[in-house]
Amino acid sequence: MILNSEYLGTAKINPQVEVVAGTFGTWELSYTVGKYGIDDRGTIRIAWRSVSDWGTPQFNKPKESGYTTVTTSGKAKVRAEFSIYKRPFHNSIIIHVYDGYLYEGDKINIVFGDTSEGSIGMRTQSFRESEHEFKVLVDPYGTRRYEELPESLYLSVVGGKEHEIQAVIPSLINKGEEFDIVVRCIDEWGNPCNSFEGEVTMNIPEWNYSDYSILEKVVFNQDDKGTKRIKGNKVNKEGIFHLQVECRNKNLKSLSNGCKCSQENGYKLFWGDMHGQTKLTIGTGSLDEYYSFARDFAAVDFSGWQGNDFEIDDDKWNKVRQKTKEYNQPGEFITFLGYEWSGITSGGGDNNIFFLDDDEHFYPSSNWLSSNGPVNNEYNAYPLSKLFERFGKRKDVMAIPHIGGRHGNLDYYDRRFIKLIEVHSHHGTFDWFALEAMKRELKVGFVASSDDHTCRLGLSYPLSGNGNSASTSFDVKSGYVAVYANDLTRESIWEALNSRRCYASTFGRILLDVKIDGHYMGEEIDYDGIPEIKIDVLGSAPIDNIKIFNGTELISDKYLLNSNKINNNKKIRVVWSGVRVRTRSKSTNWDGLIYVEDGKIISAKEIAFDRIDQGISIKSDKFVKWTSTTSGDIDGIELEIDSNVNTKIHFNTNQKQFELDVKDISEKPICFDAGGENLQIEVLNANQSIENETEYLNLCKAQVQLSDNNIRNGFNAYWVKITQIDGNMAWSSPIFINKK
Repeated sequence: MILNSEYLGTAKINPQVEVVAGTFGTWELSYTVGKYGIDDRGTIRIAWRSVSDWGTPQFNKPKESGYTTVTTSGKAKVRAEFSIYKRPFHNSIIIHVYDGYLYEGDKINIVFGDTSEGSIGMRTQSFRESEHEFKVLVDPYGTRRYEELPESLYLSVVGGKEHEIQAVIPSLINKGEEFDIVVRCIDEWGNPCNSFEGEVTMNIPEWNYSDYSILEKVVFNQDDKGTKRIKGNKVNKEGIFHLQVECRNKNLKSLSNGCKCSQENGYKLFWGDMHGQTKLTIGTGSLDEYYSFARDFAAVDFSGWQGNDFEIDDDKWNKVRQKTKEYNQPGEFITFLGYEWSGITSGGGDNNIFFLDDDEHFYPSSNWLSSNGPVNNEYNAYPLSKLFERFGKRKDVMAIPHIGGRHGNLDYYDRRFIKLIEVHSHHGTFDWFALEAMKRELKVGFVASSDDHTCRLGLSYPLSGNGNSASTSFDVKSGYVAVYANDLTRESIWEALNSRRCYASTFGRILLDVKIDGHYMGEEIDYDGIPEIKIDVLGSAPIDNIKIFNGTELISDKYLLNSNKINNNKKIRVVWSGVRVRTRSKSTNWDGLIYVEDGKIISAKEIAFDRIDQGISIKSDKFVKWTSTTSGDIDGIELEIDSNVNTKIHFNTNQKQFELDVKDISEKPICFDAGGENLQIEVLNANQSIENETEYLNLCKAQVQLSDNNIRNGFNAYWVKITQIDGNMAWSSPIFINKK
């Protein structure tokens, strides 16, 4: 059988111009029939990657977005429909030829986003991609066997208009020590603004100019591609600070993460994102784009690659080994070789496997999608216990259970290899996973990552909810693992992770230090007294809440900000969170409204909505309506209400309905269980109004001490969860105490 362009046909797409992420446009894909022709009931399929929130084509609503038309020059009829294809190209349309057949040279024209009858066009995906690929596959005989045209079609998706200026600084430095500042500009979807130009000023708002030596002005041009790394900065005093960056002519201004400067800190704190995929498996982008983005734009200190094992053949693994080794630069940027062992949940579920060395082989759960490539089935290891049997007594391999489509199955816990579990990623926030580990009395620490599929390792924003396959897979912003280590080398980072001297943080890079009698998080100690837990927090926004746990028991729940009341008005906040189930379709729809009875809504604002396509949709003086999904994270509404003793609020969503007297709302949260895995609504007084920048910065820090007089005999695991007013969170790894 001849499978070249002459016989299968050819295709092209126009216009061939850069596409701005998240905008609307029109593209024409033209297919020219090859020598085989297309028989009656033959089909053509156009497919693009699973991870894409490109608008879904629709064929019968000409005035709505995504309207797509299909015509042919031949003597046959054609019709099209959206159709799921095989991984990693789940998105596709299938074009049916009927009531006739097509000759060589006949054309089929597909217009995506046809505006001829009033449609606004088709919306592009929300993330940049240098080569957004369309595969064209043909089935000339109507057999449902598809052969791919030799050449794919590509569009280049780029970032859009500047929306936010950001700065990243180290979290711990020594007085007088030089450090780097990374300044970057992003669009509203979290993509680099490659064309950004402007002057950015920098200062430390907490200190006088004489207290530090940093470059005061940074000029961006298009060659900078939206980011600059400024070296040689110093501070001349001890204390805590943030960096403020501002581009006045673009009206952009923000604060960096917090930093603590000491005379001598001991351990340094490094930030990593070790979990993501590229187009070698189900993700997008090349390995070069993946690692360089993490290093240069996301400004993480260490990283890894975690492609699904059942899609990896020997050729792909060799590429991963080569690039992982190439990008590893001690003292600058560290990479870890690894892959995602992606067995079915009953056989172990998703577990990230990392190696200390470069030249390891991988041991997949199966070769389900890689069997056509060069693979050696002798390396397969299933279930997860078989993998651990292969590793034996090795000290240079690590497994981290995580939650993606599948979740890591803690029935397969093996303390030789599992020292950490992942509690937050692009897939959601999973307190239930931490609590499950504590219920089992497992000695594990907590990490976060992105599980990025969009080639934005270390800085992954939610997808838009647009499109059929990616609308709820990546519902929240990504996270980081922070490690206390001696230096930026593989060996030092590995030792810190292996010792659980690390913690998980969401986007805010919250600086968190938790100790018991000088012992770091992750340590195991024998103890015969009353433990005193010391917590030191520096956030990127004011600290709202600190929860202290011993295992699964919440032993302290501190709200740090004062509640607010304005004259006769009452300010309240209503916050919802959690997931439906532990399995794949975990994202929960909270679309709903609050109705105020015998009162009036003065103002309403959103709390911690991650997705820009969600939030308040309608507001009146009697009700507020919103769209919202949570994947374990929090969303919420803050209301200012003109109330009296008879005022009630009525809360109505798909998950829960209730009514509540406003006079009964206080500083102490009123909680409503909404079922699912951990679905919950909290109602309490709103936080104090923050009057100025000085007060704001002061509220970003907190120190808490607690003595636990009720320590149990035997197993104790003390850990802390931090929540900022913007919804960013951090989880300390537990300190394990064996009480004698």
